[in-house]
Amino acid sequence: MNKTVLLLSLLAFILLGCDNEKTYRVKAGKHYSNYSITKLKKNVINFRFSTDSSWVWDSPEKNGWSKVIGVAYNGNHQNSVRVVYMRLQDTLGVLGYYYYVRGESPQINPLYKGILDTIDIGKTYYGTLGYENGFYFVRMGDRHHSLHVGNPLPSLYEVFLQKLYIGGTYTIDHDWVSTQKYWY
Repeated sequence: MNKTVLLLSLLAFILLGCDNEKTYRVKAGKHYSNYSITKLKKNVINFRFSTDSSWVWDSPEKNGWSKVIGVAYNGNHQNSVRVVYMRLQDTLGVLGYYYYVRGESPQINPLYKGILDTIDIGKTYYGTLGYENGFYFVRMGDRHHSLHVGNPLPSLYEVFLQKLYIGGTYTIDHDWVSTQKYWY
């Protein structure tokens, strides 16, 4: 087999065989999106997600972060790395990072959360997140945050994709929608 055929075959496999683009929707008044559990094969993913007018809502009285995409190791609230979203004002939304380390939440340790950037409605965002070489990290464009965590993962663990979720203290009055894709 010549190199051109091999290269074209590999490209076709990547483009056609790994199509996992999905549209997630959190229904009005709910927290969870329409998803099933997705087990991952690696500790790090590349991702993209879209924003639209459904990302605009009034800032709730008990405001908090809502999950956009993330990776969890053996449990949602044990060890995880996430890209999150919050409406700070009725006209301003921000993207951030949010970590759980050995069961300790970002509400307990403020070093485990922060802002990456303001959001532009209608834009598609690209990035990478996960656990590598003793660090949790999130990269989006030229923005980056990492946290040295050593090795918080048990010797046997499973890796799961985290999907769209409205913060636990409030819901919104319309559906929240995002089309997303991840790859290794």
